[in-house]
Amino acid sequence: MALIVDPVQGTGTRHVPRRGPTSFADAGYCGRSFNEGVLRFHDATTAPNFRDLCHEAFPELRRLDRKADVLAFDWSGKQYLTAKIAGSKDLTILVADIGTGTLETLATVAEFAVVLKMDNMRDFFNAEAYDQWRTHVGHPDDGLAFTDCVEYTTPLWLGGEDDPTNMQLIDMDVSWTIGTQLLTQTRAAQL
Repeated sequence: MALIVDPVQGTGTRHVPRRGPTSFADAGYCGRSFNEGVLRFHDATTAPNFRDLCHEAFPELRRLDRKADVLAFDWSGKQYLTAKIAGSKDLTILVADIGTGTLETLATVAEFAVVLKMDNMRDFFNAEAYDQWRTHVGHPDDGLAFTDCVEYTTPLWLGGEDDPTNMQLIDMDVSWTIGTQLLTQTRAAQL
């Protein structure tokens, strides 16, 4: 199913990433949750904090695009950023995942927009794992609060299992703040 608006909303106002585009804000996506929390779009309240956390957790963003900025986030707390990557004429979506400790290129912004209109858009955000976790905890029909996510109890990069029994509901700010500290300390210890 394509995007379906949830009753859950953020508290902030319009947010346009530093490099754009304005199309998601123009469509009224800012501060909105879709498909029971599968995907949510940052608003002016959440964006600055998660932009900073992404840049702190993934210093390679400085090399890729210092102006990379958050656009959206999914049920697992993955941050979707817009960036202008050298050698590409199109604006790119990057995915910053504190649970796996990875930063990856996903698609162009135009391709991302097409995915959101597809009937199987939930598949692109691993919603099956989200549904498995909700069933595991006994809340198969509940969505997420705007600022919550489901994180790995033990991150995969620390040897955690990719399984619903290794997942917990947590405030996304807490998840990213602690995850960033752990990731930074682990990287420093490896040097």
